[in-house]
Parts: sequence; structure tokens; C-alpha cells
Amino acid sequence: MTRTERTYFIVISLYHASWSFIGPLYSLFLLGRGLDLFEISLVLATYLISAFVFEVPTGAVADVFGRKASFVLSCIVRAGAFLLYWTADGLADFLVAETVDAIGTTLATGALDAWAVDGRRAEGAQDATDAFFARAQMLARGTMIVVGVVGGYVAMHGIELPWLLGAATFLVTALVAAWRMTDDRPHDRSLGEALQRARRDLAGTILAGWHEVRRHPVMRVLCVLTATTAFATMPAYHTWQPHLQSLADQELWLMGWIWALLNLATVLASVAVRAVVHLPRTRVVAVATLVRAAMLAAAAQSPVLAPAVLAFVVFEFGMGLNEPLMLGWMNEHAGAAQRATVLSVRQMSFTLGGGIGLLLVGAVARDHGIPAAWLVGAAVLAATAAGFAALGRRGRPLA
Repeated sequence: MTRTERTYFIVISLYHASWSFIGPLYSLFLLGRGLDLFEISLVLATYLISAFVFEVPTGAVADVFGRKASFVLSCIVRAGAFLLYWTADGLADFLVAETVDAIGTTLATGALDAWAVDGRRAEGAQDATDAFFARAQMLARGTMIVVGVVGGYVAMHGIELPWLLGAATFLVTALVAAWRMTDDRPHDRSLGEALQRARRDLAGTILAGWHEVRRHPVMRVLCVLTATTAFATMPAYHTWQPHLQSLADQELWLMGWIWALLNLATVLASVAVRAVVHLPRTRVVAVATLVRAAMLAAAAQSPVLAPAVLAFVVFEFGMGLNEPLMLGWMNEHAGAAQRATVLSVRQMSFTLGGGIGLLLVGAVARDHGIPAAWLVGAAVLAATAAGFAALGRRGRPLA
């Protein structure tokens, strides 16, 4: 194992640990500060929109000052955002904190992974990059499970305390990254040049990806179905904590264990992908989406905690199964020259659909309750499953 690989495994685990302290408790914290269900949906929608807006401009920081500097700055900014959350006491405060956190997130997006890939190559690593990232993902998920459980127990002594722990861990991550990561600062670029190129890259990415997707019926429909999936599921991911806690008699520590089960379901689904890759992808994705719809409806209707948790875990398993297959589906139809731009357009579809869903379905949750909002999401998912099934009959046969 090279120094770069050891450093990456340590840093990526610490980075995921930092925000996982609040993973099982995020919505409960906002509700406890007086926000309603629509307002907490608005907060997360602000994060998604801010991340979209700042994704390319913050990439200029890595382009000028290096990926190490960008990642270290990301940890510092996110630590500040978590401290803002700790002191926030109203919707406006949370919107500011969420915007700052989105900027911090985009500073790390791609920077750490790109640093690792280049560092491994410089040190002569020969194994496949995807295997390397798979090991890193397993470590990160394991860290998230443990830290989420700890966060649930810490919250019993004060629901704001996990934010302090998260901020402190982000700062520790920044120190470890500054110490362990090798410097990769370029010496021939100015910030103005990088920002100008970033603007060109953004326009070029959107236009090239849009034209590629628009002319291909399968990819066009896949992006629409990605948006409807996000519309249906993002509100559920944002409200599972208050709904399941209402069935658990206010036991905060239990939220950490449910968080652990959800992450474990994603890990198991990643393993299960290998068993279904030989099946027709369209059928697997359609059936998994339909099962997710049924599980979301079952979780909404269950008056008892255990069946609701089981249904939501299966719902999450379906996400872990579908996402790699969806990526493969898009890559199968994307040309090599436009692959990155096409995947960017799909990500934009997810962000747009998720943001709209948070606002519209969040209003349903506020006015009619979380179960009603989940039933809306389940209905949209069922329609999306039919869309996936119909899509299998378009274009060339899909493996």
C-alpha cells in the first residue's frame, strides 16, 4: 500500500465521520429549533441549489492553489458551518449555515479523489482505480455506521452536541490532511485565469451534455426518470428521522442504530449488484423501483416501529442496488468524448428533481403529515418504475 493510499483511507474516513455525527439527527435538530417540515425541506433545498451554483467556481480553487489546499479549506469551512448550526436559532440562520456548508462541500468534491488518483500513479500503483475506491467506500461506510451510533447516544445529553463533535472532527481532518497529503500546488496559474476557465467549462459542460442527451432518446428519458426518482425519495430521506422517532417514543439513541442499518443496507446492495449484472438491467431497475415504492408506502402506513424500519431499510437497499446499474445504463449509451458531460447532466437532473420534491412534497408533509408525503413519493416511484420498464423497449437491447 502506497503512502497516498494510506493517507486517502485515513482522510476519507475522518471526513465522513465528521458529518456522520449529525446524520441520524439532522431533521430532529431543525424541528427542535422551531422549524416546520416545509422549512426543513427548504433548508436542504438551499443546500442542493448552492452546491449546484458553487460546484464549478470552487473547482477553480483546486485549479490554482492545489487539491490539497482545496480539501483542507473544505474541512475548515465545513467546521465553521457546523459551528453556525450549533448557534443558529431560526430559519434565516439555518439557510446561511446550509449555504456555507454547501460551499465547503463543493471545495472537496473531486479534489480529494483526483489527488489520490494522481498520487497513486506517481508512486507506481498498479491495481485498478475502481477497486481502490471500492475499498475506500467500505471503510467510509463502516466509519459512518459507528459514528452515527455514537452521535445518537451523544444527542441524549443535548441534541446540539453532535454539531460540536462534527466541527471538531472536521478540524482534526484538516490537520491530518495538511500533515499527510503531499503538496500539489500548480505554479503557473492565476485565480483570474482559473475562474475564466471555470466559466467556460461550466457553459461547455451544460451545452455539450445537453445536446448529447437531447439527441439520444434513452439518455433523455433516463435523466427524466432520475429527476422523478429524486423528487419522490429526497423528501423521505429528509423526514425519516422525525417519522420513525414518533414511533420510537422519543428515543434518540435508536436513531443512530437505524442510521447504521441504512448504511449497512447500502453496503450489502453494492455486493448484490454482482449477482444481478447478468440479468436484463431494465427489469432489475424497474422491479427494484417498484419494490422501493411498496416499501415506502408500507413504512408510511405502519403504526409500529419495527415493520416501518424494516420497510425503510429495504427501501434503502433498493437505492444501493439501482444506482450502480443506472450509472452503467447511462455510460452504455454515452459516447467516450461526452461521457463526463452526460453524467453531469444526469446529476443536474437529480439535483433539480430533489429540490422540487423537497419543496412540493415538503408542503404536503407540513399540511397533511409525513405518512401522506411518503405516499405521494411512493406513487411517483411506482410511475417511475413503469417508465423504466417502458424504457427497456427503446433503443438497442440492454444487457
